[in-house]
Amino acid sequence: MAATGRNALAGCVAVLFGLMMACGSAEEAEPSVTTGRYARGDSITVSGTLIDTRCFSLDRQNVGNDHIRPEGRVKACAEACANMGFPAAVLVDGKPNGDVWVLVTVPAVLADYMAEHVRVAGMVRSEGVLIPTRVEYQDGDNWLTIM
Repeated sequence: MAATGRNALAGCVAVLFGLMMACGSAEEAEPSVTTGRYARGDSITVSGTLIDTRCFSLDRQNVGNDHIRPEGRVKACAEACANMGFPAAVLVDGKPNGDVWVLVTVPAVLADYMAEHVRVAGMVRSEGVLIPTRVEYQDGDNWLTIM
């Protein structure tokens, strides 16, 4: 594996480990424990722009598919990050200062829909972390199911 591939894999593992540590195990919290605005286990629906957490965490302006990175403008960066396993998230209302919900799912499944307007129904795992039960993207006036 090339050095960049190892670095990407290491980064993915670090992000996933961090999410697991933040989420904890099922025995650690009672279902009624609140995590802020929502209680663990609440069913909610959020909508906004589908983003990759890697580049958005570097620069909150990276909400499209192409990103500004230290090495310059990278075309289809969000799609590449999702395919490499970096978690996808919903940026509520698509605004850089909006709420972010990290999706606990395989990011590569969502790679083709990065930067699209999506609607995600799911269960709150913790504040800002959503286990999706349904993910849809908007195509004109229609909502089409991704998963």
